[in-house]
Amino acid sequence: MSELFVCEKPSVARDLATAISGGYKEGEGCYIGNDEKIYTFAFGHLVNCVSPESINEDWGWKGSVNKLPFFIKDIPLTVIDNPGEKKQFKAIKKLMKEAELVYISTDAGREGEHIFRKIYSMSGIQKPLKRMWIQDMTKEGLIKAFKNAKDGSLYEGLAIAGKLREESDLLIGINSTMMVTKLSKSPKVLSLGRVQTPTLAMVVNRDKIIGNFSKVVHYSIAANDKNGAKYELVLEKDTHLTKDAAQAILDTLGGRTAFNITSKNKEERPEKLFDLTGLQKFMNEKEKWSADRTLKITQALYEKKYVTYPRTSSQYIANDSELPALLEKHAAHEWVTNIISKGYKIEPSFVDPSKVTDHEAIVITSKVAKNLSGDEATLYDVIFTKFLAAFYPYSIKEETTSTFMDQEYTFKAKETVLVKAGWRELYGEVLQEASLKHISLNDIGDYTLIQKETKPPKRYTEGTLLHDMQHAAKFLDEASDRKMIKSVEGIGTSATRSDIIEKLVGRGFVERKKNQIISTTLGQELIEMMPEDFSLYSVKLTAFFETMLSQVEHGELKEETFYEELEGLIKRTAEEIKRNVKTLSVAANPGKEAIALCPKCKKAVYENSKAYSCSGYKEGCKTTLWKNALEKLGKKTVTKTEAGKLISGKIIKVNLKSKQGNAYKANVTFNLEKNWIEFADK
Repeated sequence: MSELFVCEKPSVARDLATAISGGYKEGEGCYIGNDEKIYTFAFGHLVNCVSPESINEDWGWKGSVNKLPFFIKDIPLTVIDNPGEKKQFKAIKKLMKEAELVYISTDAGREGEHIFRKIYSMSGIQKPLKRMWIQDMTKEGLIKAFKNAKDGSLYEGLAIAGKLREESDLLIGINSTMMVTKLSKSPKVLSLGRVQTPTLAMVVNRDKIIGNFSKVVHYSIAANDKNGAKYELVLEKDTHLTKDAAQAILDTLGGRTAFNITSKNKEERPEKLFDLTGLQKFMNEKEKWSADRTLKITQALYEKKYVTYPRTSSQYIANDSELPALLEKHAAHEWVTNIISKGYKIEPSFVDPSKVTDHEAIVITSKVAKNLSGDEATLYDVIFTKFLAAFYPYSIKEETTSTFMDQEYTFKAKETVLVKAGWRELYGEVLQEASLKHISLNDIGDYTLIQKETKPPKRYTEGTLLHDMQHAAKFLDEASDRKMIKSVEGIGTSATRSDIIEKLVGRGFVERKKNQIISTTLGQELIEMMPEDFSLYSVKLTAFFETMLSQVEHGELKEETFYEELEGLIKRTAEEIKRNVKTLSVAANPGKEAIALCPKCKKAVYENSKAYSCSGYKEGCKTTLWKNALEKLGKKTVTKTEAGKLISGKIIKVNLKSKQGNAYKANVTFNLEKNWIEFADK
């Protein structure tokens, strides 16, 4: 029986031919196994949806905005217009025509299924289909996937969901992007999308909170013991004492009583295995890697058969039956030797088939890594350590709380020390000596007033942005909405989140600065031009679509119903855009970088030869900060950085000179109504 395997890329085809057929020779666009099985391949996507303007010129950039939005079901397909892709498509089509049975051997998941189905649809050929679900690229893993191949009809829902996902993203993205770009008169394409726009809104809103933050200085009372532990006054949550109020309490103190110490041990099981987002967050925090860099290095390790499939959203494995054999392969490592000799088993809660969907967690394979260097060695070590830690005993931390009373006030100190290393031994953590539980009341010194201040939220890093994309439920108010988005694990998927961040950076909506993700003026204006409840900013919308796609995949929602919801959304979004989009101020100055947004009209403020001026002057906005505004006070020029902070409403400290020539520092602020700089303490 003639059997054809259609893989996503040539390397997988070669690996399959080696594992299943025991070797191969090269053919035309394929590899021919020693047992005559045929292994062909795509180069990722070979087939895409046609450009909408090729169907109707009114749906393109040359068409009128009044012809938008457009909607179409079952968008026609076309082979990518590249000689290599066209040649390979012809080869696959010819091979499918000759085959009696076709194995879908593309990546296991919605996108991999969609890649095959587009090729299959374009070929016009009907053949029996079987689906291989490859999760482990080792020889054993590939043979297992082949033996467990299932009838292709079982994946029809997955195939339809893949098609609808591509069509919905295309229709939403193109309609909203063309409308916003045209209506704002931007010389640069302003791209909007179902996932990227709510992600951008998250960054812009965080930056807005930081920009508008006013710190509150407050005070507390504390006393240190002889080892430096701090006993601090216990206050109700969000209570902030003024200096006078704290001093008034301090003046009443002087009789310490009710000294009490309590200690308890707390077991800590190993941290969960890595899903892709978790690995990306870890590497961003530990090594300052971008999410995209982590994905690419993990993919390279996967293709070398050293780790399991990277694009996974699961932190669990389906069963532990193959783990003893896997550990034996790595028995030369001292940690593995310890696991085997002491009979350690993997943490039982990490083995849960109900929590494994497309793929298991990212773990090592039975193939021992050799000659790795650079990024690959660094990342493999992280995955290796996390996996082995899952076998080690729980660590134990001792938590001690010590309190005393003074008048009606309570003072408290806390200490946590590691008393049993367990799995933390693999991360170099050492045991610690407790000190707080040995303290007596006489060991505590005098009280002091301590000054504190409230702090704004931190800027996003890629790690924290990935976390909030994954846990976007916290941005929703309704319990039913939070439940819905949790069920689809946030916005985007493990496989797409890094690509979304890269798109936002590449399109100039956000930028990377010292591992931070910060919105640009363009990104801020794009978000601020629309109302807060704009459909495409909504985390809820993205969750709603992912829920529908999941329902389609499992046969719980009809394709026609999905299309009806999609068409309704596109029409509502178009109406919102037409009502709210105005000419972007950044569009009028495409070659300049704005220093801030005007607090009055929200237009961009730009630097010129004499001042920093609002670009909304044509509409009557007169916000201007003159560069020589501090010249009379001994500072010749207000810098761009200083101007940006002042216009944003911040108080800054500047170096000035008195008339007598004496240097001094002062806090200054920008008076928006009078367009001048004045001392902040006046």
